Amino acid sequence: MAACQLGRYGISCIIVDSKSGPTLQSRALLVTSRSLEIYDQMGVADEVVEQGTQVMAFAIFTEGKEKLRFPIGNIGQGLTDFPFMHVFEQSKNEQLLCDVFSSQGNSVWWNTDFVGLEQDADGVTVHLLKHGLTAQSLTLRAKYVIGCDGAGSKLRQILNCKFEGGTYKHKFFVADVKLKWDQSPDKVIASLRRTSFCAFFPMKGENNYRVLGTLSKLNESNDELGFAELESGVQSTIGIPLKFEQLNWFSTYRLHHRCVDKFAVGRCFLAGDAAHIHSPAGGQGMNTGLQDAYNLAWKLALVLKGHSSDRLLDTYHKERYPFAKWLLKFTDRGFSMISSRNVFISWFRIHLAPILLRRALKKEGVGTKMFKTVSQIWYGYDSSPLSVTHSTQKLRFKAGDRFPYVLTPYDGKMQSCYQLFREAKFHLVILSDQLEGQGTLVPERLQELVKIVYLSRSGSWRSLSVEKDLYILVRPDNYIGMLADDLDGNKLVQYFNKLQEVGTAASRSVT
Repeated sequence: MAACQLGRYGISCIIVDSKSGPTLQSRALLVTSRSLEIYDQMGVADEVVEQGTQVMAFAIFTEGKEKLRFPIGNIGQGLTDFPFMHVFEQSKNEQLLCDVFSSQGNSVWWNTDFVGLEQDADGVTVHLLKHGLTAQSLTLRAKYVIGCDGAGSKLRQILNCKFEGGTYKHKFFVADVKLKWDQSPDKVIASLRRTSFCAFFPMKGENNYRVLGTLSKLNESNDELGFAELESGVQSTIGIPLKFEQLNWFSTYRLHHRCVDKFAVGRCFLAGDAAHIHSPAGGQGMNTGLQDAYNLAWKLALVLKGHSSDRLLDTYHKERYPFAKWLLKFTDRGFSMISSRNVFISWFRIHLAPILLRRALKKEGVGTKMFKTVSQIWYGYDSSPLSVTHSTQKLRFKAGDRFPYVLTPYDGKMQSCYQLFREAKFHLVILSDQLEGQGTLVPERLQELVKIVYLSRSGSWRSLSVEKDLYILVRPDNYIGMLADDLDGNKLVQYFNKLQEVGTAASRSVT
């Protein structure tokens, strides 16, 4: 994602990967609405939707009975162009992004190990080992390095970043299978017992499912464990008839919850699992990594093109670190409740939680709030130094928020404003009933960076408390950078001058 985003700005980069090709195992499953919005901006969202599976319902089973069924469908209607829960495996994400990267005229350096690096004031010297018939040592010179090298990140270790947190007590399994049962093929099912837990996620293809769950104490110490030895335990936990017909992938593992103390050191950055790891609760992991890359790439592009000082890059840590810390707490609470073998928590989980959850989901707005949380469209950067307000209107959105989801006439039909933000640049949205004579608002030196979008101050905007003309500067990642009731006093120029000053260099100092 980082490489593809940089490519949108015409920035050349190299991907180095020790694997021989894209991941073949499905691994992470869910793609959130926020990630789909990024794919849509890249022009590939239709492929993601077509090749994936929409989840229509969520159910909880205990003792072989369905205790809770919650319809999902298009639960986020009116909030995003992708108001659903979507399964699109990590392997498919990787292949899709590799194809985009190739279409930009690039290629991945497969079978190449990252060995080490040295930083200086002007760049980074990177040492690699290329595998083939004979091993070949290589040295590269780069302006910046992004470590997307996973939970065991070598770059993180070289940068000496703390990776504090813990490890969950129990061991877990994951398997991709074909199974036969009488459940609908578009439903996520979680099944709870006092000492065990398992969940089923539908995948593309007939009878294809991801199954995950806890191992028993007896099986936790068995390093040679196969899925065949777990089948009866899974059947006992779900408590309904089913038959496993084919095993496509199986693994056991321990889960961790950890986060670095800094997302950047000097000219090196950490993203995704290299920066934070957590439980799979809520399907947040892969999506958070994609969001990290998306946030960092446009800032790197501005710096590399000379439109900003490198102090802009300090906002990567400022904006993404708080979300990572929140995410660890969010996933830890949920997963601890699901997997705990404590007798009191187990009783609550099995007998009381489904009742309370069923009552809560009947309340107006609860489902929408849950969707906003899981889809990541709720999160914003209102405390970022890049979020500036020059408006006295009591708006229902603020600088730092994701741009409001508003429908507008476009291409002969009503579409969301996100369709207007496809170009890799800032967009100055002018909300006014007087749309003429404002073409000189963007100074010549900024015209390469900023595109003007005129929108009528329609009823949709009035419902968001826009009572008079409003100027919204939308960042390249579709978050609001600035709000202003007017652009007098060169507010636009001042904002971009600010990009030369933001951040604190200490957060990226070389150690």
